[in-house]
Amino acid sequence: MCFIENQQLWYDNVLSYRTRISESSLPELISFVCENIDAMDLSITGDIIFSISERITDDDVSIIGVEFIIPVNKRFKSSSRYVFKPRFRLENAVMYKFSGDILKLSRESDRLYEYVIRRNMKAVTEIYYCVKKLDGGNSVICMYIGINSNLL
Repeated sequence: MCFIENQQLWYDNVLSYRTRISESSLPELISFVCENIDAMDLSITGDIIFSISERITDDDVSIIGVEFIIPVNKRFKSSSRYVFKPRFRLENAVMYKFSGDILKLSRESDRLYEYVIRRNMKAVTEIYYCVKKLDGGNSVICMYIGINSNLL
């Protein structure tokens, strides 16, 4: 288990897309975005990032509220579904690299939170998941959480 402090993510020209999906369909949605972004006359220029803002579990299904942050090659006109943001900046973050089944991210994100607590740090963002590799359910994902730099 390797945690790296003082990390940053910087992207210019990003597409923001928020939705709710079943957690099990997350890999398919990421693949769909990669394969179909050209329909908007855009191309992806970096790693896809996503954050999970809510998790609703009901019997045998888990629904997640997710925001995708996708670096693209140029500006575009925002719509009710996709929003252009000129930049995405995450600074002073702790990073934890995960390799395995993307559907086990919840357990792995608990490890990142535990590290932050053990080190007496204060998280100021949710976890951002940076997709480095996705092959079906198998993935390599770097998890980032922003830390308050004003604490001792």
